[in-house]
Amino acid sequence: MPRRAASALKHAGKWQALIVEPQNSNCDARVGVALFPMTKTHILRRSFLIFVTAIACQTVSGFANGPAPERDQRRFEINFLTEMIDHHFGAIKMSELCDGRTVHPELHQMCDEMKAAQAAEITMMQGWLQTWYGVSHTPTLDRKMQRKIDALAKLSGAAFEKAFMAMMIPHHAEAIERSRDCLLQAYHAEMLNMCAKMLGAQGDEITMMRLWLIEWYGINDLDRNDRA
Repeated sequence: MPRRAASALKHAGKWQALIVEPQNSNCDARVGVALFPMTKTHILRRSFLIFVTAIACQTVSGFANGPAPERDQRRFEINFLTEMIDHHFGAIKMSELCDGRTVHPELHQMCDEMKAAQAAEITMMQGWLQTWYGVSHTPTLDRKMQRKIDALAKLSGAAFEKAFMAMMIPHHAEAIERSRDCLLQAYHAEMLNMCAKMLGAQGDEITMMRLWLIEWYGINDLDRNDRA
C-alpha cells in the first residue's frame, strides 16, 4: 500500500468502517468506507480493499481511456456499469416520490441528495461505457422495480416513510455488494474510486435510515415495518 495512504478505523457495534485518505489531487476528499463484520475471516479482504482503494487514488490519471486488457475484466465492467445504471435509476425514481409524501424533512433532504448523487453517477458511468467500450445504455426499470415504485406511489405520510426506507435499505445493500465486487474485479481506476465512494455513501444512508426507523417508528425488523 502507498506509504501515506493510511486508513482510519471506526467501530460501530459489530461493524467496522474503513476510511482511506487520498494522497492524490485527482481524488475527491476521502474515497473509501467499506463496512465489514468484525470477524477474523474478513481481515484479509479488509486489508486488500484498503490497498485497492489507495492504488485507485494514486493512479487515477494513469490508466488509458480504453477497454480493460483482460476479457474477464471487460465483461465485468460492461455488465457492472449497465446494471448499476439501471439500479441507480430505480433509486432515483423511488426518491422522486418523496416530494409531497414525507413527514420528516431529514428524509426528504436525503431523497434529494440521493437523486443528485446517483444522477451524476449515471452520467459518469454512461460516459465510461461509451468511451471505453463504445456502448450506449439508457436506464430502464424491470418489472419488479416498477411494481415497488407503483406501490410506494399509493402511500403518503408515515406509511410512505416506513415503506420507502424498508425498500431503500436492501436496495442500497445490493449496491454495496456489487461495489465490493467492483473493487475486486474492475480494471479502471475511475471505477475503483467510484465504487469505494459508493460503499461509504450508501453505507451511511443505510445507517441513517435504520436509525430513523427505530427513532420515529420503533421499527428494527424491516420485514415487519407495516406492523409498527
